[in-house]
Amino acid sequence: MKRWKTAGLAAAVSIALTSLAACGGGDAKSSGPTNELTVWMMTGGPGDNKIIDDVTKQFHEKHPDVTVKVEVQQWDNIVTKLTTALASDNPPDIVEMGNTQTPLLTASGALADLTGDKAGFESSDKWLAGLAGPSTYQDKLYATPLYGGTKVVMYSKKMFAAAGIAKPPATVDELIDACGKLAQAHKTPNFSAFYMPGQYWFAGMPFLFGKGGAIATEDNGKWTATMSSAENQAGLAEWRKFQNACSTPSSIGANTDSPDQDQIFADSKAAMIYVKAWEPGAVAEKNAKTAADAGYFIMPGYQPNEPLPVIVAGSTIGIAAKSPNKDVAVDWLKAITGKTFQQTMTKTIHQLPVVPDFLPTGDIPDILKLGTQAATVSRALPATPGEATLETESYNEQFFAKIAKGADIASAAQEYDKHATEAFNALSGPR
Repeated sequence: MKRWKTAGLAAAVSIALTSLAACGGGDAKSSGPTNELTVWMMTGGPGDNKIIDDVTKQFHEKHPDVTVKVEVQQWDNIVTKLTTALASDNPPDIVEMGNTQTPLLTASGALADLTGDKAGFESSDKWLAGLAGPSTYQDKLYATPLYGGTKVVMYSKKMFAAAGIAKPPATVDELIDACGKLAQAHKTPNFSAFYMPGQYWFAGMPFLFGKGGAIATEDNGKWTATMSSAENQAGLAEWRKFQNACSTPSSIGANTDSPDQDQIFADSKAAMIYVKAWEPGAVAEKNAKTAADAGYFIMPGYQPNEPLPVIVAGSTIGIAAKSPNKDVAVDWLKAITGKTFQQTMTKTIHQLPVVPDFLPTGDIPDILKLGTQAATVSRALPATPGEATLETESYNEQFFAKIAKGADIASAAQEYDKHATEAFNALSGPR
């Protein structure tokens, strides 16, 4: 999954919390039903592939006279574009969103209430928590999951063998021990046993989840960041221990793109990296031999057979509150979130299905099988518009890099709680 861009977030927030609130949100309709559905899909997802025609074909079995117009949007500045379009009197009927964008649009009243339709979506009781959580606001459903993405460890079988490591580590302690063996076996400059950028908070947060921590709690619509909890502080200490032991010192202030971790692995400067489903392909483009030697395993936890809970990223999809075509739009959503299409999507563009049981059988990449398995033990990000604020500030990235660098955990966690609590509540409001 390609991470969504946050340019223009401040303008988007202003539109979302003023224009949309002023129009009353809910299921207001500007006119009667039409015979055309306009669907906004994002680049890099199923809407950007010919398989999207399968959804419309299935939809046409029930609504043969309704024309479906799919328009592919770019991630850059999409928050502003979405909020502006959904506030207009002629919005797209259906829109795809990044999962961290979704709370902004659900809280602002931009999306139609789908609560009464939820039971009609196939296996909706088994949706991935990381996508279902942001789709819900004040116990009501305003979007459905579309596809998921999580991460697993990609490793060099050749390097593991040279270091005398016969199988993937089963615990965090075994992983750190393996890092020591790999470092001894591969004494090349700037080598990382497990290249882990300090800013890679999607990798860091699971160390907290594994200790029983949570990012924040919610009570009657008010969010409170909980980084200072004993569980989170223990997880932060484990994160620093792992990052410092396994990755080169120059990685502490880095992110996954600068330098490119796929290039680092392709150049054999790392024995392990933490990857999304599309990254093996990127490694193969840079060095096919290195990619062919790679194996995969789920990031282990503190006890055997208890992997660290992951963050599931991805996209959701919803219906504009002002759409005059909600009833037929719901049927289009049922098609794209149903098992038939989800399996086609997974086979074709290698995104995780919204229900783990939808994973196709047969010849699919191991990374998808493991990613789906990892996603069954996941935690959702706070379902508040303020989560997007932290992303546009790169606040989580800087926080985890600061911990890796050696900052006092207790005081840094207190600062995090103060800032994040303000962000989580600043943009919230009744629909």
